[in-house]
Amino acid sequence: MVKILFLLLLAGLSFSVPSCPAYPYHDYVPATLYSAPVRPADTILQYCDWNLGMICLLSNAFNTTEDKKLFIGESIANNSFDDIWNWNQNIKFGKYPPNASRSSTNIRDVWVSIAYLKPSVYDNGTYLINVSSTPLIRHNFTFVVDTRRLPGDCRDNFRICGYDYSILVTNTSSRITATLKVRSEYLVDRYHLVTHCDLTGCWVTCDYYRTDSFRDSLSVSDSKNIRRLSFNSTSNYSMLAYYNGLSEIQINANDSNVFFQIGNSSFYKTNYLYRIRNEAGSYNILIKEVIPANKTSTYGLSVLDQNSSSFRILAPYSANCSLKTSDHFSSRTISGCNNSGLSNSTSTPEIHPVSPPFFDSIFNAVLLGLVAYVIYLIVKKVMPIA
Repeated sequence: MVKILFLLLLAGLSFSVPSCPAYPYHDYVPATLYSAPVRPADTILQYCDWNLGMICLLSNAFNTTEDKKLFIGESIANNSFDDIWNWNQNIKFGKYPPNASRSSTNIRDVWVSIAYLKPSVYDNGTYLINVSSTPLIRHNFTFVVDTRRLPGDCRDNFRICGYDYSILVTNTSSRITATLKVRSEYLVDRYHLVTHCDLTGCWVTCDYYRTDSFRDSLSVSDSKNIRRLSFNSTSNYSMLAYYNGLSEIQINANDSNVFFQIGNSSFYKTNYLYRIRNEAGSYNILIKEVIPANKTSTYGLSVLDQNSSSFRILAPYSANCSLKTSDHFSSRTISGCNNSGLSNSTSTPEIHPVSPPFFDSIFNAVLLGLVAYVIYLIVKKVMPIA
């Protein structure tokens, strides 16, 4: 009778055992099976064939990953942002952190990454963006539970409550930050050996002792320096004179990129070039990187004089003129040749020859050499020399 009363008492106590709070996620890894994540294979090799098409096929002429990266980067550096976005959004991130990670008792290998800002370009430690740029956030972590019996217990009942997480993105005029917060919980119903005695003797049972709650939380952040650009073009052009089928034109090339066209002749000026930067370790997030350059080029016309960002040119007359100016993200086009009020001049335009930068002299030669080298490697790989 005493034993029956005792068991009834235990049954009553069971109704006071704490219950798990509601968590949206419940997957976990037992501590005995956990292992630190391993660096994944390079994504240039893993995803290239389906993600960048013909560029990837041509890159197979190169034997090393670094050579492939260089070729692919140079091939898409001046493409639209769409190619880079298509690549970056399809990268499959795993448990391995692309940047710094943190771990606690139950939450391991926690990382968050602002993988890419769409669109953006990298310029000496700062990511240049526009008002519509949006972050591509990636994250990962592992919920680990040690399910081994606790010291002094005769039995343990593990109840995995689960975990939840949140990602908060904040930004100022000069910095964007993503913060990942994770919290987890599990309960352990603990049982101890208890000796009971009555007039008939003593016996030992494994009785409910108490329920312990194991809560854990951790947060990590990733930040990037940013600068928002607003495009306010101030470049312009004007018709100065007309000489027997030739037009003298003043171009005020005040913007980063200026392209002027009259008929089939053109003038181009830029303050920078692009190359591709690889980020996020072996995941190979791609981003355009700004390389300062002072490059001008002409086709079918002559530069008579240059004063800072103003150029005086002489070109075959045409009624079709246009000036396109741009920065990294925006552009503006002005069209029309206003020749009204200009009469045919019999004088000779004043000429001050302008020598192109040394870079212009070697650029085409280097480009042709690179193309020839790639073709040579492809032919060599397809038809090995005996």
